[in-house]
Amino acid sequence: IRKANEVVSIIRQNFPGAMGSSEILERVKCVLDMYNADNILLTQSVCPDEINHEHGDITDLFIENIGGGKVFHLGGLAGVPFTGKTGFGAYSAHVADGGHAFVLQAPHIGMSDDLELGKYSREGQDHAGSACGAAVGAMCHCMAGNPMPNLATATADWQMNFLIQEIGKRMPALNACAEGNEKQSELARQTHQIGKDMLEQCLSTDFGDADSMLFVMTGIQINMPFEFEDYFQPLSFEVRKKDGSVVDLYQEAFGSW
Repeated sequence: IRKANEVVSIIRQNFPGAMGSSEILERVKCVLDMYNADNILLTQSVCPDEINHEHGDITDLFIENIGGGKVFHLGGLAGVPFTGKTGFGAYSAHVADGGHAFVLQAPHIGMSDDLELGKYSREGQDHAGSACGAAVGAMCHCMAGNPMPNLATATADWQMNFLIQEIGKRMPALNACAEGNEKQSELARQTHQIGKDMLEQCLSTDFGDADSMLFVMTGIQINMPFEFEDYFQPLSFEVRKKDGSVVDLYQEAFGSW
C-alpha cells in the first residue's frame, strides 16, 4: 500500500490531472455522445514502443471503443506525427461521408519499479531501461555537447536526428530542472510540444461532408509500474468544425485540477 501511495504521489506531483486510461476513455466518450459523434475514424500519433500498445492502454481502449476496432497510425519516435501532411491527408480521405475524425497525439514516459520516471522495468529484463528511449537519448546527446546532426544528410535515422535538433532548442528549460524525476517529466512535456507543433501543421478539416468534425486530443501517456493501469495526462482536447470554429473541450471532459 505504501508503494502504491508513492506511485500516485509521484504522478500527481509531476503530471497534474493525469488519470487512469479507462477513466479518460469514459470522459471522452461522454463528450463525443454530446456531439452525437458515433461514426469516427481514429488516428493515433503515439510512439511505436510496444509498452504503449498493450491491452488496456489508452491506445487499445480508444481503438476498440472510439475507432470501432480500426486505427490509422500517424506517429513515429516519441509520438511525433512524422507521416506529416501526406499521412494526415491519406487518413482524412478515409473518413466516411457524414463521419468524423479523432486524433490522439502523445509522447510517453515510463516509471520503473524503483519509481524512477524516464525508465521502465520491462518483462524479462533484470534492469530498467529508458522510456521514451528516443527522447532520453536525444537529451543525453545534447547534454554531452555532441554536434547537432545535419537533417539534409541524416536520411537513415531522420526521426531521431530531428528529435535531437528539437530537444537541443529546449535544453535551457531542461537544464533548469533538477536531475531525476523533475527533469524527466519536463522532457515529456517538451516532447509533447514538439509533437503538437508538428501536428498543428498537418491538421485540416477538408474531409467528410459539411457536418463532419475533427476532434483532437493531446497529452502524455504514462507507462505505470506493477499492476497499475497506464495513466494519461490530457493536455488539450478540442473539436474543429467546417465553419472554422474551434471549441475547447478540456474543461467539459476533464475539469480543473
